[in-house]
Amino acid sequence: MTHPRRQSATQETLDDDPPITRVMTTHLVAITPDCPLSTALHVLAAAQVRHLPVVVGNRCCGMVLEADLIKYVACGSLSSVDHSTVLVATLTRPAAPVSVEARRSDAARRMQSEDADAVLVTDGERLVGIVTASDLIRSLAGLAPASPDTPAHG
Repeated sequence: MTHPRRQSATQETLDDDPPITRVMTTHLVAITPDCPLSTALHVLAAAQVRHLPVVVGNRCCGMVLEADLIKYVACGSLSSVDHSTVLVATLTRPAAPVSVEARRSDAARRMQSEDADAVLVTDGERLVGIVTASDLIRSLAGLAPASPDTPAHG
C-alpha cells in the first residue's frame, strides 16, 4: 500500500522516515498459543522482552504483550484459576503486521491505531521482525538498532 503523502515526498523527507528494516529487531522470541500463561511469563522474564509473537507452525497469529499479562494477573483473574491451565491463546492480540517495505512512520501509526507498543514485520507471510516503542525511540534519537547481545525486543 502506497501512502499518498509519500508519493510527493522529497528525498530528504524519506531519509527522515527510514525503512522499517533499519529500525526493526530481527532476533525474535515467540510462543505458541497452547502454552500456559505461566510459561509466557517465564519466557518474557528469561528473554528480557516485553512482547511475544504467537505462532502456529510458520504462521503468526498475533502477539502477547507483557502489559496484557500484568493486567490479567493484577485484576485477580489468576487468583481463582489454576494459572498453569490458562493458555496464551486467551490473551493473544490479533496483530496486523506491517510489510518489510513499510517505513518507520507506518509502524508508529499502526502502534497508535492498535493501542500497542509493538508491531510485527512480515515479508509476505513470513515473520521477520518486530518494531517496539523502544526501537522507535532509538531510531529517532539516531542510535543504532539493538545489538544481538541486548534484550531482543524491549
